[in-house]
Amino acid sequence: MTTTATPPTVPGYVNVMVKALLKSPFHRVMSKNTMLLEFVGRKTGKRYTAIVRYFPEGETITCYTDSKWWQNLRGGAPVSMLLAGRTVRGIATPITDRTAVASSLGAFLTEMPGDSKYYGVRNRDDGLPDPDDVISAAQYTTLIRIKPV
Repeated sequence: MTTTATPPTVPGYVNVMVKALLKSPFHRVMSKNTMLLEFVGRKTGKRYTAIVRYFPEGETITCYTDSKWWQNLRGGAPVSMLLAGRTVRGIATPITDRTAVASSLGAFLTEMPGDSKYYGVRNRDDGLPDPDDVISAAQYTTLIRIKPV
């Protein structure tokens, strides 16, 4: 029961608007589960900002990406998060173990079923993410765990 459709992407102009909103006094509209993640490129030294949905797991902040920017975080890298209107520093560690990614992604999509479409995961009749689709999505998704410092 695996989907073959390519998950939708967000148009660039939406990212510009979301970034501005998260930096504004009106951030509460989205900041409960969306943050800005800033990091430095390993080779270029350039500062990058990614808009990511996040999932708190205790003290750890978890997010996911299907883009290549996570490679800048290999081995653990310092990051800055604009999290619910506050800047929080942390160390981000990417995790590519597909079993760990699938387990965490399944928990995330259970809490945020509306995000399933961005991973190509269908929700079952009971509202839970389809386990086979989650396993498929884990093949191209990287889990990033951030420990605040």
